[in-house]
Amino acid sequence: MIRVLITCLCVLAIAGCKKSDDAIKKVQAQAKIDDQLIVDYISKNNLQATKVMIGNADTTGVWFINTQTGNEAALITNSSLLTVGYEGRVMGSSKVFTQTTNFHPSYRLGDMIKGWQYGLTKSQVKKGGKVRLLIASRYAYGPYDQLSLGLQANSILDFDIELFDVTN
Repeated sequence: MIRVLITCLCVLAIAGCKKSDDAIKKVQAQAKIDDQLIVDYISKNNLQATKVMIGNADTTGVWFINTQTGNEAALITNSSLLTVGYEGRVMGSSKVFTQTTNFHPSYRLGDMIKGWQYGLTKSQVKKGGKVRLLIASRYAYGPYDQLSLGLQANSILDFDIELFDVTN
């Protein structure tokens, strides 16, 4: 009886590993697709984009373009409260899925999608500055539809962001 139980547990453990390996392979495959689509988009549109680097790794899937120099440098950390204006589109589309108008909300950087976390800190955008972020799906909403925003799974996002204030 114990041998049967142990055998069943081993089979379940091995089956669980297979599912996790498949999930990792899917994420890696989507990352390659996203990265190539972004590189092609940057090239086709002759953009002067910089890929965000974390240490020596260039696998972040986030590119930035500083479009307006700000006037005051500010230390931005994950606990910083950022007051921003923004417009978000799916890359290659002119249809806006989210934007601010006259109201400029404040968000804690650590609560934002990873693409904003990496892009806003690594672009070194200053108060009053503007930055454009191209964000691979894995650093946005990944393989999940965002019905409230009208986004399909694995959407590559394109944000124009203006940084109004930083509070630490």
